[in-house]
Amino acid sequence: MNIHPAIYLLILVYPTVSITAETERLINIRDTYPSVSPDSKQLVFQSNRSGSNQLYIMDLETKQTRALTDMQSGAETPVFSPDGQNIVFAAYVDEGNNDVFVMKKDGSDIKRLTFGPGYDGHPHWSTDGTRIVFNSDRTTPDPEASWNERWHEIFSIKTDSSDLRKHTRCRAVCTYGSLSPDGTKVLYRKVTRTSGLDWGLRSIEKNSEIFIAEADGTHEINLSNNAAFDGWPVFSPDGKQIAFASNRTGPALTGQIWLVNPDGSGLRQLSDNSWSHVQPAWSHDGRNIYAYQHKETATEEFGSIVRISAD
Repeated sequence: MNIHPAIYLLILVYPTVSITAETERLINIRDTYPSVSPDSKQLVFQSNRSGSNQLYIMDLETKQTRALTDMQSGAETPVFSPDGQNIVFAAYVDEGNNDVFVMKKDGSDIKRLTFGPGYDGHPHWSTDGTRIVFNSDRTTPDPEASWNERWHEIFSIKTDSSDLRKHTRCRAVCTYGSLSPDGTKVLYRKVTRTSGLDWGLRSIEKNSEIFIAEADGTHEINLSNNAAFDGWPVFSPDGKQIAFASNRTGPALTGQIWLVNPDGSGLRQLSDNSWSHVQPAWSHDGRNIYAYQHKETATEEFGSIVRISAD
């Protein structure tokens, strides 16, 4: 396999600790879901460093970091707007009700865009900044079913919460949706009812795959087509490549970043490291990918944000 010689730059540094019978990790900090500003000067991310998931922003030159949110229920999965002035994210309003919000990049002027009940999450911007794409279980036939048994479809709305559009007809768990830069395609992760492997590489009767379709959900194509867990897909800024994470090369609980063309050709592995790499996010110029690099066991998980060359 031809593996790209990726260049790693650790953005948030953690001390290396050997886990032995005589040591115990007391703090498992997870800095996750990175998104870089269009000018590549700031990084917004989700972290549990305060004791709950909140959003933080970092100056990539000075490495100074500050909190953007202090929401009682926490906040998650932030994404910079195409103009760099706003950040969209998701948060629980109350038990079982997750909604989409937008705020200015300094953390002010928080506005709620979706209104439950149910789960609305993993928001992304359209390239022109006029729409927010998210997954929602609002059309599931049984809202009392467990989260994994509901129908989660990909929707989008305008930034004033109007003009709701449904982009998929999955009738399954479809999450992490986004539109292609030209708006003609929808990209998402879909859980199929076929035999596959979970994140721990155990055999299960479901499979997580990467799909692309027309913006109305027709002509669906499976891009990953592997028994392993594939997730977190995202278009490159020019729409010519798709980055996603997969644990197909193992070991258990360890994923790497892969690239594939929108027609399913050109599959190649980008990251190759003993650490796991997931949740890829492109820089505006398409030259770098930011990802969550972490170690995970059955009982703990900790990690930080890295930058990987995509050239």
